[in-house]
Amino acid sequence: MNLGEILEKFEELGDDEVIFAEKPWSQSARAEIGRLDSECRVPESIRSIGLSYFLEVITAKEALEVFGDKPPTVEERTALLLFYAENDAFPDWVFER
Repeated sequence: MNLGEILEKFEELGDDEVIFAEKPWSQSARAEIGRLDSECRVPESIRSIGLSYFLEVITAKEALEVFGDKPPTVEERTALLLFYAENDAFPDWVFER
């Protein structure tokens, strides 16, 4: 599975799940859904295949609230989450749409 596929349907995922992806993060980056270990760290099984923490599903859902009442397109949602995961901030364009 790749990151773009996960971001397209992530609303179906549980709030306690985490998105892990291979860097550099892009839509085509290899990715998986899982959970942090008991110490809130990326599990060794995930690290060993070259994936790192991308975003918790609940955090991604909260970040998307920036769009307010106007639902984003799949492309806008993906662009926002890629930027947000990398920068821990919103891109300027999100406030101009």
